[in-house]
Amino acid sequence: DALQLSGYLHDLGVCLHFQDQEESLLYKIVILKPEWGTDAVYNVLDNHDVINNKGKFTRKDLKRIWKEDKYASTRGELLELMKKFQLCYKIPDSKDTFIAPQLLSDNQPYYDWNPSHNLILRYAYPDFMPKGIITRLIVVMHQYIDQQQYVWKSGVILTKDNTKAEVIEYYGKREIKIRVTGRDKRGLLTIVAYELDRIHNSYKRLKYSQLIPCNCSTCKDSQSPHSYPFETLRKFIADKEYTIQCQQSYQMVNVLNLIDDIIDVNKLVSNDQQDSNQSIQFKGDIQKLVLLLSQHGNISGDYSEIMANINDKSQNINISDNATVTNSFAGAFNLGEISGTVANTINQLPSFEPEPDKKQLKELLSQLQSAVLAEDLDDEDKAEALEQIEAIASGLTNSEDGAVKKVVKKAMKILMGTAAALSPTANMVTICKDLPGLISKIF
Repeated sequence: DALQLSGYLHDLGVCLHFQDQEESLLYKIVILKPEWGTDAVYNVLDNHDVINNKGKFTRKDLKRIWKEDKYASTRGELLELMKKFQLCYKIPDSKDTFIAPQLLSDNQPYYDWNPSHNLILRYAYPDFMPKGIITRLIVVMHQYIDQQQYVWKSGVILTKDNTKAEVIEYYGKREIKIRVTGRDKRGLLTIVAYELDRIHNSYKRLKYSQLIPCNCSTCKDSQSPHSYPFETLRKFIADKEYTIQCQQSYQMVNVLNLIDDIIDVNKLVSNDQQDSNQSIQFKGDIQKLVLLLSQHGNISGDYSEIMANINDKSQNINISDNATVTNSFAGAFNLGEISGTVANTINQLPSFEPEPDKKQLKELLSQLQSAVLAEDLDDEDKAEALEQIEAIASGLTNSEDGAVKKVVKKAMKILMGTAAALSPTANMVTICKDLPGLISKIF
């Protein structure tokens, strides 16, 4: 039909018809000569007044620029075309003022930036970096521009939920660098990375790498940390190699922790509850599930009695009058997924600055996670040990609760038992020596 034909011609570049957006002004027209639209756009971008105004223009300016008969009746559609191709955006809360970011000032404005505890992500383009990536990102994310002021031709400061992201394009280096500071660093970084990936996907066969910063003690607060290609880290996980060496400090760091700074690996865990009369398929530690339900008031009966009924990992445990929980941990995860969940639990804990014992235990659990993965244990024992680390980490924010104390102390005993079977010089053994003292102080 006609729509199918216009879509085919659109893809070939013979004409332009944006038939996927019925609410757009462009839906109603077919541009038979794409150069007509191109010429109209360049009339704006080459206009001396717009250039001198650093890319700012109004509808009144467009009426003057597009005064010719061939444009006069379609100014609204042409402006929509510029927005469609991410060439301009409307300044929020302005009546009819727009910005073409490729005409912004080259000068980076001055602004305060806290370099501590930044989340950093870099994009590198080994062969070729198309022009316009950063300006397209500015258009897409213009509603987040800090005070609608901190934006320039090669960079922008974005703000959302008490969090700021600095995104700068270094065209000569073929690189884009993102720094994020504030309350929800990973959340804002995820949004920026998602939009960048969408822009990347619009270029056929574009080669680029995401470079994940090292989080070892040397690199953690550095503005120029060692970085790992994301694909390299994914290969390490696929090959069941869970530590990698930093090339600046030569420390071994946890691969899952590196990725978890950027990606929420906790999404690998899924609960599937069909209805209240069926089993809940829970992929994880049954002790932690019961603990979680008890803390939120979603479990009936005595906690100790329920825990006493857990004899193995295959049985159903009644936790209310009309529901059962089935622990399907066995075979549901690989070690990488388990470790990712543990890393996420630890990373989500507060800093515990006023509570030095909790802060020390948090750091010890992270070290213990890496040690477990590196030890000469079979996968089942590693999985069991990682479960116990997560149980202890989960209890840190509710250390006064009696049920939590029982779970944590049981987890500690299991970890100590696992360590006892290793060589006295094993790293896990060394770390576990500090575990009983800290747990007795906190729980």
